[in-house]
Amino acid sequence: MPYDVKESKVYSRPAAEVAAAAAEVMKEIDGKLARGSDPATGRLEANFNKSVAGKAFGNRVQLVVQVTGQAGPGCTLALEAFPVDPLGKKLLFGVLGDPARLVVNAFTSRLEVRLGGAPG
Repeated sequence: MPYDVKESKVYSRPAAEVAAAAAEVMKEIDGKLARGSDPATGRLEANFNKSVAGKAFGNRVQLVVQVTGQAGPGCTLALEAFPVDPLGKKLLFGVLGDPARLVVNAFTSRLEVRLGGAPG
């Protein structure tokens, strides 16, 4: 059973605006931005220490987001979330529940509220 979640969404907003909103949402839902994050280039990474938006779960999760501009006013947001061990290595077994899905759902729902609607 794969534990990671990969999704892609298209937004009709500028990439810089979506990346800035994504960084703010990651912090709002208890994510700690990693050193590799650079909202200016659209690359964001956040670590979640067994909770998202106050909801506890059994494993740590890393969320990686890449926002890239498209021709025209829109952009594409690609994300990947996966459970990690205390050292930050991807877990391949022993995951409790579906923590990556919880993080992705919390992130995307908050981001859509912040951007004023669903993607597209």
